[in-house]
Amino acid sequence: MLSRTGARAIAILSGLALSATLVFVAYQRLRAPQRSIELTIESAGYDPKAPPALSEDQSALPSAIEVEHPRYPRSTFRRTPWNPDDFPKPTTARNNPLRFDPVAGFTFSAGMNRRREWAEHPDGGWYVRTNSFGLRDDDEPSAERPDLRVVLLGDSHTAGYCNNAESYAQLVEARLAAARPGKRVEVLNAAVPGQSFVHHLGALERMLPFEPDLVVLAIYGGNDFGESLGFQHKAHGTQRGDLAALEAKLEPARDLDPEAVSQFFFSVVQFDADPPQIDVALQAARDVLTEIQVTCLRHGASFAVLYLPPPPEVDWQRRAARYESLFASIGLAHERLSALTRLGDATLAFLRSRGVPVLDLRAAFRKSEELVYWEQDFHLAIAGHAIVARELAAVLDTLSPADAARVRRGSPQLGGAEARALLSPGAGTPATDEQR
Repeated sequence: MLSRTGARAIAILSGLALSATLVFVAYQRLRAPQRSIELTIESAGYDPKAPPALSEDQSALPSAIEVEHPRYPRSTFRRTPWNPDDFPKPTTARNNPLRFDPVAGFTFSAGMNRRREWAEHPDGGWYVRTNSFGLRDDDEPSAERPDLRVVLLGDSHTAGYCNNAESYAQLVEARLAAARPGKRVEVLNAAVPGQSFVHHLGALERMLPFEPDLVVLAIYGGNDFGESLGFQHKAHGTQRGDLAALEAKLEPARDLDPEAVSQFFFSVVQFDADPPQIDVALQAARDVLTEIQVTCLRHGASFAVLYLPPPPEVDWQRRAARYESLFASIGLAHERLSALTRLGDATLAFLRSRGVPVLDLRAAFRKSEELVYWEQDFHLAIAGHAIVARELAAVLDTLSPADAARVRRGSPQLGGAEARALLSPGAGTPATDEQR
């Protein structure tokens, strides 16, 4: 039996050992490489081995935190006010194509009519024309409510590096009208160059007074995900990483092909240099897409998404020399493009799980005998707009059949699993065997 002195000595030695262990663990943590972002995101999604989060007969709406086994991480959406000092000031339409907007961040100036010289265009150039609302349209929205009104959201690819009449917005309008003899159809192109996910939500809110029947968001996989990072980090007060080092690494590529860097290569390199940012970008997209879907539901509009892939994903063989030189300029294997592919795939899977109709243009673009993106700067070319119009019109026809009686829909009455999936982000229905 130990004496009281011996027991005290053992206790002291045990305490010293525990303290040394804690100090060692802390030291190891300090030595370990630190992530540039503290958001914890699980991109794998639903665990098929986990039990159902909620019983089928439970119809109450839980908060996302109450869902024990979500299929996707719960929403982290936070809105931050737009700062007018960060955006172009409204002056005149002729010398400032963009203007600050407190809802969407920035929009086109109204009443523009600017010609852009463009060697690849059949006419040697095209015109940037906007109506009095700053929409890429030669005409004004109808004063009387049309039989079908569609709002398009997106960036410069959807706004159009072409004449308005050549853009898929106007081509879709013509196709939908042809399928509805005697009906008035209107497609409003609210896309603006430089906008990304968080801007699209504001652009939708800006267009709500037009009471759209259908809302279509065009995601451009080349840079939308990369551009979302700054807004996500700002909203959460987290660090994005060493952008100065990234810019220095990209310098040889910018000297070689600045258009390619802007349209997709910047995103490829930043996700390669800082892989945790892939999960951050994926979460940012999910957050805003959830907000857009719920906003559409509350305002009685159908919501659909089309996906425009980065050019190398669909035309590598046609421009192999250009792409290979670009990747080689900084010693990057072209397989690194797969980060953008995975982001697109995961986002479209998320949308499908929430019942959002999705149009993935990758297959249609690969089949094209013409280049769907301009050689000059990789924006969607006239041939690309024609393909998007053809494919999108078919999707929209299913959402608004020609013979359907048109009624104004109010906010839908949701309950049970449907309500949980749509109004409680992350509380989706468990994946099916096919989805696993």
